[in-house]
Amino acid sequence: MSRADWTYLKTVNKILKEGVWDTKEVVRPKWADGTPAHTAKVFAINNVYDLEKEFPIVTLRFTNWKASIDEILWIWQLKSNNVNDLNSHIWDQWADEKGSIGKAYGWQIGQKSIYKEGEFDQIDRVIWYLKNQPAFRSILTEIFVHKDLHEMGLYPCVHGAQFDVTDGKLNLFLNQRSNDTLAAGSWNVVQYSALVYMLAQVCNLKPGKLSHMIVNSHIYDRHMPYIVDITLSRARLVEERLRTTNLKDAKNKLSPEKYEALKTFKKQLSGYIDYDSLIKEAQELEVKVGQYDLSNKDENHLYFCKDPIDFEKYVKDVTSQEAFERAQYIVDTMASYPEFEEILSFKSPKLILDKNVTDFYKFISPKTKDKDGKIIDNPNSSFSVQDYDYLEEGVKLQSKVPVAE
Repeated sequence: MSRADWTYLKTVNKILKEGVWDTKEVVRPKWADGTPAHTAKVFAINNVYDLEKEFPIVTLRFTNWKASIDEILWIWQLKSNNVNDLNSHIWDQWADEKGSIGKAYGWQIGQKSIYKEGEFDQIDRVIWYLKNQPAFRSILTEIFVHKDLHEMGLYPCVHGAQFDVTDGKLNLFLNQRSNDTLAAGSWNVVQYSALVYMLAQVCNLKPGKLSHMIVNSHIYDRHMPYIVDITLSRARLVEERLRTTNLKDAKNKLSPEKYEALKTFKKQLSGYIDYDSLIKEAQELEVKVGQYDLSNKDENHLYFCKDPIDFEKYVKDVTSQEAFERAQYIVDTMASYPEFEEILSFKSPKLILDKNVTDFYKFISPKTKDKDGKIIDNPNSSFSVQDYDYLEEGVKLQSKVPVAE
């Protein structure tokens, strides 16, 4: 369990409680069967991650951190716009027959401009500032270039990055126009946190904070059943651990205010909810909610609905409204008191870099290809993650998430 998990769940809860559906609008994304992919979304979420405390990787569901870091190196180190230079296939659908995604991402990072100190591309200029003028207030990059948009396979989602150095620590403010909360809620956080780690190391700084601004944070209609699984699974874990928490030990670790809050929290959760049964029900029960057909599922217990889900009715009929509200209460309370995380023995993942690397261009991708072109782990990689555990439920949710194109 990580601090990033609670930040993620807090975002999920905000969308579920305050999100506005776009079902009345014409949307670009479609499901594989041609159905418009609608979302519930909220405007302007800003999550801040303290990179000194942990490497912010979500453990609620599988996060392919190696492919995520491979992509950030593809963009910022290789400065490439060709999928043949990438070890995963996440960009294949937007590439042309030669593998190019046009004037997007790495192509923009590699564009050079003239400064009084010489000619630099975007990342080289950032490194120059961090090494020579770390107090400069305009250490930033931008890849959403309007004159080139018509030549991009896909408009950039993460587009603007501004770096700041305070007290020897490297901070990053990241601008993202749109984020698919289930599929990519951890992906961009992982890769840009890794970028901070790398730049800090080669510029003789320490990792500071990542401030992640998302303008349109959304959950797709067909992803709602996953969100139910995730929220209930996490609530079950917290309740199980909370029941075994020794209040006498907690009293020595928390302030009086936090201790009283924990006592109240524990007392309010004194009733028992059979989360195992609820999760099984959410995963396996064949139901039809009004006009929304949820009976068609594959071996990974995924529901495929023909229309956007009436989420409140879905929760009420499939998982029980009371249980889900209780799960949301747990998430909100835990997010408000991060000190409880230590009481409940949550792990904090850490990114380990090869200490011998002092050149940004010498970091080696966690992924590579064998002689047959198969993607494999790179034994010579500069990266490793410690204390990174998934719950059993998290592993179950890693595959076959419906993708809107």
